[in-house]
Amino acid sequence: MINKSLEIAEREWEHIRHTLEMCGDIGDFNPVDLRNSEWFIGQEYEGFISNIVEMDKKLSQYGYSTPEAFNMFIWLALMAAEKLGLKEELASDFGIGYGFVRTGLPAYLLLEPKQILFCRTFFPLGGVWYLDWDFNPSLVKIKLKIVFERFRNWQNNPQLYTQDFEQFQSIGETWKEWEEINKYI
Repeated sequence: MINKSLEIAEREWEHIRHTLEMCGDIGDFNPVDLRNSEWFIGQEYEGFISNIVEMDKKLSQYGYSTPEAFNMFIWLALMAAEKLGLKEELASDFGIGYGFVRTGLPAYLLLEPKQILFCRTFFPLGGVWYLDWDFNPSLVKIKLKIVFERFRNWQNNPQLYTQDFEQFQSIGETWKEWEEINKYI
């Protein structure tokens, strides 16, 4: 089971690598990096491994719109964000945002502000907040580059996050969207 999971994880890592290539190179998939990640505490690694197999079983019927896929994207995208230079909290937030726009599933019962800002940056005109991705289109890569740069700017200047959040809040769009999305959760 572990070998099958690692093959699937490597396949998905390559998809993430491809979509983030405008942000930098996250390198090849390394199962040792995955196993030794500081993000996995105790049994979480084993749960991640079994989760990947479950996700793959459901792929033909549900695509990536499953909690298992969401979980996998969070872990892999946050590790990718770290390789691209984001520090712990922002890498985690980036992973959660990536998982959200990739699967259409929120991390919690209510969306967190950084998930909303990730989504609003990825979909600046609103509308579709879930996308059945083709991993090659340049538009997805460009959007992820814009989102990643925003996260990098927040890391370099935390005041920018506060300003971005206040701007969205004062306009009221974020809160209206937040309430609309949360109706379906």
